[in-house]
Amino acid sequence: MQNRQPLKTYYQVLGLQPEVSSLEIKRAFRRLAKSHHPDVEYSEQSHSERTRATEYMMSLNEAYETLIDKSKRAAYDYLIGANGRGRPKLVFSDIDAGECRDAFLRHNFHPSRQSIVRVLKKYQKELSDLSQDIYDDQLVATFEKYVDEVEDTLRKGSQLLSSKETPRSLAAAVQMMRYSIAQAADGLEELRTFCLNYDYNHLHMADNLFREANDLARKGLQLTKSC
Repeated sequence: MQNRQPLKTYYQVLGLQPEVSSLEIKRAFRRLAKSHHPDVEYSEQSHSERTRATEYMMSLNEAYETLIDKSKRAAYDYLIGANGRGRPKLVFSDIDAGECRDAFLRHNFHPSRQSIVRVLKKYQKELSDLSQDIYDDQLVATFEKYVDEVEDTLRKGSQLLSSKETPRSLAAAVQMMRYSIAQAADGLEELRTFCLNYDYNHLHMADNLFREANDLARKGLQLTKSC
């Protein structure tokens, strides 16, 4: 039984390292295409040799079309663990829509959603502590730190969702999370207003908005399972 040769990444197909420039990618592709095109020495090749040359050109074209496009290259680098963060982890034949989807869920969607849900669920306890005396300076100061935490979490969660291209199958789930963040941001504004005028009604409004935001986040999670 013969040992299978390990499959190559797009960079390896072109004989390049992940940190190369676009110009180097073009040069490598042209050089390889010129010397390995199936039309080269066509009359002197056997049928199997022409077949191998055609297959090789297909892999060259596939590698080139991905790496020369900035957005496609960024997504590919993310998946194989390139960008100087170690050896590639995945081979090009393993990269498909499923891999992109799983990577986005693991590194973007779930961390964003979980951090937002976690901070919003803390609201009831923070509100209970503050309710002991909404005019107590120490309690208010502690509450304001929580408000800052909410703002920071929403900002980072939104950035995380935007830092990578959304796989098509997750577009609805991501949009639902953006609705959730928007509702939570409105609740955050209510908290900021309370900290200025101590009107308890703003705390109730924030409570309702945070509940809606959590419900939207739950629906977003459900959408990831139904796609």
